[in-house]
Amino acid sequence: VSLEKEITIGKLADTSVDEIDYVYDIKKCTEWVRKHNFQKVCLQFPDHLLPDSSNVAKRLKLELQQTFYILGDTAYESCCIDYITAAHINADAIIHYGPVCFSQAADEIPYLNVFEKLDLNISALMKSIQAGLITHPGITLVVDTAYLSHLDLIREALPQIKVHSILEKNSDKFVVIIGNNLRKVLNYKLSFRPSKLYYYDPTKETLINYECDPKILKRRYFLIEKIKDSKTIGIIIGTVAVKNYLEVLERVKKLVQTAGKKYYVISIGKPTVAKLANFAEMDVYVVVSCAMNEIYDSREFYKPIVTPYDVEVALNVSAECEFTYNYNDYLTDSEIIPNTENDVSLITGGLRLNTLDESEMFVNDTGKDVAVRSEGVVAIN
Repeated sequence: VSLEKEITIGKLADTSVDEIDYVYDIKKCTEWVRKHNFQKVCLQFPDHLLPDSSNVAKRLKLELQQTFYILGDTAYESCCIDYITAAHINADAIIHYGPVCFSQAADEIPYLNVFEKLDLNISALMKSIQAGLITHPGITLVVDTAYLSHLDLIREALPQIKVHSILEKNSDKFVVIIGNNLRKVLNYKLSFRPSKLYYYDPTKETLINYECDPKILKRRYFLIEKIKDSKTIGIIIGTVAVKNYLEVLERVKKLVQTAGKKYYVISIGKPTVAKLANFAEMDVYVVVSCAMNEIYDSREFYKPIVTPYDVEVALNVSAECEFTYNYNDYLTDSEIIPNTENDVSLITGGLRLNTLDESEMFVNDTGKDVAVRSEGVVAIN
């Protein structure tokens, strides 16, 4: 089998020494470390900011006279706090640089977010907004983290319009996001469901009407059918940085058990095609991960990749939730009612027997196994 993947590398950071203090908020970082008397501090950088990491560490060491540890390859998504790698040195705290998602952090250890400071042409933004949107009575500007350094200037330039950070919860129905991260725009649309959503691309200085791709929602129906057809489900731990990841893991396990299916809990760091190809007995993989993880959209894997939402809807006839990649939006501990009526698979056309076989149900009471074992199957412990 030949596996081929194209890797796209964005523009790498090349910040001058004179700008390091401003771009990476050295004063803010030193005050935070000094205030809490942290002794072992990790500096987490995404790949595109790594070229600046050594200069940042040198500046902090010069200010505080202590060693800082650079996290260069995160265990999961770079937008989330990497508690796993930091635990290798028993770190007191983490300073996270660069883009972040708006998933709720697990708060395992103290952390500080330092956002990027990208350029923004305020005059061009004003012209785009004033071209027609400013007459809308309920318009709200939502500023992505990379442009939060311009927040005060935006408010001064457009005093008649509400302006919020993307990290704030917002129920407004007419929203313009300042930023061009389409994955984040999609997550915002799914989580907050504004009736009208635009995004302003500062690199092109254009205002674009955002419409959610209907294929994303249509694919849910296909994946839900695949879950119903499955016999064995692999539950992949794709994050330990997002709040309630253990709760959603237990919820998925309970859903699968109640439906009389087998499951394995798998922890392999970042899932890849090669890694998951080793588990041929799995019919479906459900990934518990950050909402920014693009694995859900991948077509490279040999078996379907689904979200906890898909499992909830497929295996619980009483499920009442709307789709979003952020599992905290729909996580519940409500009663699970499995489908006990026979039906027909919409994929294979075969009869699907939904009678529960108690001999196929099992519970791992020890709480020590990474994977639940059944006879004739090798499990990772």
